[in-house]
This record gives sequence, structure tokens and C-alpha cells, in this order.
Amino acid sequence: MRGRSSGPAVRYRAVADRLREQVATGEYPEGLPLPAEALLMREFAVSLMTVRRALALLREEGLIATQRGRAARVRARPKRRRIVLERGAVLVGRMPSPQERARLGIERGVPLLEIRRADGGVEQVDAETVEVVVEE
Repeated sequence: MRGRSSGPAVRYRAVADRLREQVATGEYPEGLPLPAEALLMREFAVSLMTVRRALALLREEGLIATQRGRAARVRARPKRRRIVLERGAVLVGRMPSPQERARLGIERGVPLLEIRRADGGVEQVDAETVEVVVEE
């Protein structure tokens, strides 16, 4: 990547694109860590800030999980359960608050779905673990 006249924004996206491709091809399988930031810096010939921005982008997409002091890891795709959206119900998608994320065990970058039922009940679910279908 060195030698390009591209700006920092283009470089971190290029790093994210390459890592995304490596995950998709199985070079970095689900559940396993990515190389350390220092190794990624050398591999892509970019700065630490560029690597961190690329990892932040992938975390926002839900592709990886990060924890301070640990290598980023490829997130496993959870199995989905089916939820039927009943007549009169409303489905709202949004990002969870830190408290909701902790309570529901939702990782960063994963939306929260609220199912607001016609009877006034509200169910909150991790958007990655459900498939919502409309009642016919």
C-alpha cells in the first residue's frame, strides 16, 4: 500500500477491504484472532492509526469483535431464530444503549430490534440472532 498518493481515508478503507476479503475466504476463520496491530501495520505498510481505523470500521460492521488488550477476533455468525411479526405490530431497528447492550449481550456494532406489539408489549432482540417475517 505504500507509495500510493491516496489519503489516509482511502488507506484505512483499503486495509478494511483486504481484511474483509481475508475473512470471507477463510484465511481468518470465525472465532479466531486477527494478527496483532503491529503485524498488520507491517503487512499493509501503514500507520497504527490506519490499522485502528480499519479495525473500527470492521467492528462497526459486526465482522470483528475487539477488547482492550486483546487481538481483534473474527465474530462467529450466530444461528437465527424466526420471529413472526403479527398484524398491527411495529418493528423498530436502532443501536442499543450501553446498558441494553450489556443486558442483552449484544456486541458493539450490532443493532437492537424492538418489536412493538399491538397489545402494547415490547420485545427487544439482538438483530443478528433473529429473522423477522410478516404474518400473512
